[in-house]
Amino acid sequence: MSSVSIADAKLIAILRKELTLAQAILNDIARVLKTIEDDTQREEQKKLLENAQIMKNETKDLQTEYLSYLSKISRMLEHKEEWVRIGSRIMAIIDRLSGITNRLSFLIQRNWVVPANIKDGLINMSEELGRMLQTMDELLNKLQSNPAQALDSIKQISELENKIDSIYRSTIFSILDSNVSSSTSLLLLSVAEMLEDISDTVYDLTTNVYILLFYLL
Repeated sequence: MSSVSIADAKLIAILRKELTLAQAILNDIARVLKTIEDDTQREEQKKLLENAQIMKNETKDLQTEYLSYLSKISRMLEHKEEWVRIGSRIMAIIDRLSGITNRLSFLIQRNWVVPANIKDGLINMSEELGRMLQTMDELLNKLQSNPAQALDSIKQISELENKIDSIYRSTIFSILDSNVSSSTSLLLLSVAEMLEDISDTVYDLTTNVYILLFYLL
C-alpha cells in the first residue's frame, strides 16, 4: 500500500478546510429554513445568511492558495488532472451554496410564504447533504490516513446521493402541486435544484478520489 506524498497531503488539507466552510454555510442555510415561516426571526435569518456569505468569501483565499500551490508543484505531482477536477468541483459546491443563500435572502425580503411540506423537504435535503459533505471530508482524510477504509465512505456517499435524489423528487412534486405564486414556486424550485446539483457534484467527486485511491491500494 502506498501513501500520499507531502504535496498531496497539503492539497488535501486545503480541500478539507474548504469543505469545513461549505458545511458551515450549509448549516446556516438549514437554520434559516427551519424558521423561514417565523416573521420574528427575520433579523437572525439575515445575520445567518450574511455570515454564510462571509464564509464564502473566506473560501476564495483557500481556492487561491490551492490553485497557486497546484501550479507550483504541477511538474512533480502525479494525477494532476484529478486534483484540478477535485478543486474545481469543490469550488462549484461552494458557489451553489452561495446561490442558495442569495435566493433565501430574496425570499425573506419579500416575506413569501413557504408551505410546511416544502420547507420540510428542503430541510431534509440540506441535512442529508450535510452528512454527504461530512462523509466526503472523512473520505479525503482516509485517503491519506487509511486508504483501505476509503471505499466504505464512497459507498456511503452513493447511498446518501440516492436518498437526496428521492427527497428531491418528492419536494419538486410538492412545489408544483402547491398554491404558492409562480415567483415563489420558481425560487423554491431553484433552491431544491441547487441542493440536488450539489449532491450530484459530491457524488462525482468520488470518481476523482477513487482514481487517486486506485494507486494507493
